[in-house]
Amino acid sequence: MMANHLIKPDTRNCKRSREVEPQMPDSPQLSSLGKSDSSFSESSGLFFKDDALEKDLNDVNKEINLMLSTYAKILRQRAEVDASYIDEIDGLFKEANAIENFLIQKRELLRQRFTVIANSLHR
Repeated sequence: MMANHLIKPDTRNCKRSREVEPQMPDSPQLSSLGKSDSSFSESSGLFFKDDALEKDLNDVNKEINLMLSTYAKILRQRAEVDASYIDEIDGLFKEANAIENFLIQKRELLRQRFTVIANSLHR
């Protein structure tokens, strides 16, 4: 039964026979050969994964930069709107101040007229 699982020395370097026949854990040469081949295929897979990961990272980076630039644009627009509101409120305060000063002057003029009228009635 163990003879079926052993690999012949002349077929040890053939990949196809290794894939078909199961590896023996008690054979250090065979297990090391299998590991080097699998590590090579894993490393080539890692290169592919690294390239795919790099591409994905670049895509995500572009999306993040686009989102950040859009966010910055929105913040600039809001700042411009806020500045225009501040300018408008400033103008309203100046107008309100001018109206207040005008009303104070009118009150003083009316007070003076009433004083004149009251003085002429007392005589």
